Formats: sequence, C-alpha cells, structure tokens
Amino acid sequence: MFTDISLPFGLALCAVKSQDLEFTEILFASTREYLYQMPVPKSQIDFLIKQQFLLQQTSYAAAFPSAETFIVALHSTPVGKIIVNNTRESLHVIDIALMTNVRGKGFGSAILRALKKVAIQQSRPVRLAVDQQNSRAKKLYLELGFVPIESSATHDTLLWN
Repeated sequence: MFTDISLPFGLALCAVKSQDLEFTEILFASTREYLYQMPVPKSQIDFLIKQQFLLQQTSYAAAFPSAETFIVALHSTPVGKIIVNNTRESLHVIDIALMTNVRGKGFGSAILRALKKVAIQQSRPVRLAVDQQNSRAKKLYLELGFVPIESSATHDTLLWN
C-alpha cells in the first residue's frame, strides 16, 4: 500500500530488502554525526554508533513487530528510510530519516503529507515521536499540523488528526 503512494520530486517508497542493510547503517550514522565532536577516538565512536543502530533495530522489531520499513528513493537512489506501523488506531511513524545531502529540500514534508492522505482515506490519525533536541524536525511537524499529546524525558509524541 505505501509503495503505491504518489510522491513528488522523483521520490518513491520501496520495501526494504536485505541488500539495503548497509545503506540503513550509513543513514543511521549520518544522524549521529554530532557524536564525533566528543573527545574520543573515531574507532570508539564508530563502535558506539554501530551498537546504537543494532539496539534501535532490535528495539523497533520488538516494540512494533508489524511495522513496515521502506527505503525512500530519489530517482531510484536510496536517500532515506521510513518505518510505519499501520494499526487500527493510527498510522504510526516509528522512524523517518533522510541523508544529510537531501535534508531541507521538502522531501520529508512531501512524505508526511502523502501519509496524511493515506490516513484520511483510512479515517485514522498519524502519530509520531520526536526527540526533544531535534528542534528542526519538531518545527516541521508542527507546521504540518501535528499537535503535542504527551512528553517523556526525551521525546514528545505528536498527533495529526
């Protein structure tokens, strides 16, 4: 269903395949570049990021066993990833990430707008959580009409209805 979503800019969602693992690791690392600011050897940061990636994958699989993972492709080139858990209660965006070189070009907005259209067709809200330190993403979600519904020590949960 999500692979049929019409997206602008030459974007497409493609079901993740085993050969996409290397790309998803590189993508994950691109979201952790700030860790290299620490006064720690690069090899230790690389190890930390790899461990965080494996922990995230395990955690998502355990918490959301029915979630679907898609590669975001731009003219058939992988540029991002989105994980969506489609339940009776909501379309829950578990994770969305884009490579550094394509951030800020409207791709994330386009994907979320398309998911909102799917949510309307299915008569359910879109739910997501955002790290409280990620002010850029939170600003985008608020601009797209998401509203905060709860907060934890590290994340805000937002809902679009």
